[in-house]
Amino acid sequence: MNNLEVGDKVKFLNTSGGGVVARVIDSRMVSVLIEEGFEIPTMISELIKIEETEPAARFFDPRYNVNLPTETVVEEEPGDDRMQMLPGHLARDRKSEEIFIAFVPHDQKWLITGLIDIYLINNTAYDVLYNIFSKTPNGRYEGMDYGSLFPDAKLLITTINREQLVHWCEGYIQFLFHRQQVTKVLPPFNSEFSIEGKRFFKEGNYRQYPIIQAKGIVVKVLSLTDHFRREEKFQVMDTGNSMQPQTENVSLIMKYKTGPHEAEVDLHIHELVDDPTNMEKGEILEFQKNFFRKCLNSAISSFFMKVIFIHGTGNGVLRNELIAELKNYQSVEFFDAPLAKYGVGALEVRIPHNS
Repeated sequence: MNNLEVGDKVKFLNTSGGGVVARVIDSRMVSVLIEEGFEIPTMISELIKIEETEPAARFFDPRYNVNLPTETVVEEEPGDDRMQMLPGHLARDRKSEEIFIAFVPHDQKWLITGLIDIYLINNTAYDVLYNIFSKTPNGRYEGMDYGSLFPDAKLLITTINREQLVHWCEGYIQFLFHRQQVTKVLPPFNSEFSIEGKRFFKEGNYRQYPIIQAKGIVVKVLSLTDHFRREEKFQVMDTGNSMQPQTENVSLIMKYKTGPHEAEVDLHIHELVDDPTNMEKGEILEFQKNFFRKCLNSAISSFFMKVIFIHGTGNGVLRNELIAELKNYQSVEFFDAPLAKYGVGALEVRIPHNS
């Protein structure tokens, strides 16, 4: 059933009682006004419409004594009131352009119970077109939502109950970015997000974030700033200026020096941060990739000739990401590190032009 309209009588499927549809929030959810005067956001799939014209209606005709507010009688188009602009100071003081997905409990006192709002937050100066997919247990992808989002704005994607969180723990979001005038057109982006389900059931994981002006769980899914920085570094290398010292992280590789012009970097997350327990899988992978880039750029700038990067065995995701990154560097060569010492858990990167 997906044809509910404002004024329809409905009964709750999984609990007693019912009410009248006061607002159509989106294609999957409506707001039900109950006799006590409260509006309850409810998934359409969890409601039964009471059809007064059906023969069985004479046996069941509940009277819900509710008065619909004047402003809620007209059905709203999806998206009319879901978008809100971010506080002005966030845009003025912005140091990086990023996209976030945020989970905000309705009850800010009891954070691990009740309904949760899911927001997509555009902390960039670009208009965004997005397409969200959830990863299913059988490895397929289910389309969850798509649409557009203004610069410096957040969009309420949906409101869910705790049982539905499983559909939002892992997935992909596709992005296109648009501005009236740009010096370079940005490519499409595919961003993976992954959140451990148990995080939602521990109050300490909900923090106060200025970007949502509430307590919640906020996950970064894309950084345009990181993309711009990578492009700048690749351009420097491609123009033959990679031997010029870089202002950022020039001496970083010196911490891992093992011999003349050689280094060994362990990318296991517990070697890079003091306490990674609150980091999501996606955050850990992004941190490891960023640290790898910094170390490699530092090695190139500091005239190192060989660096061993220990990635571990695991499921091979980090290794594949490192190889993909290395293919962007025309000035380096890479191989499997010696099996006798590292097994299959490390890559050896050589920088011929530094020899």
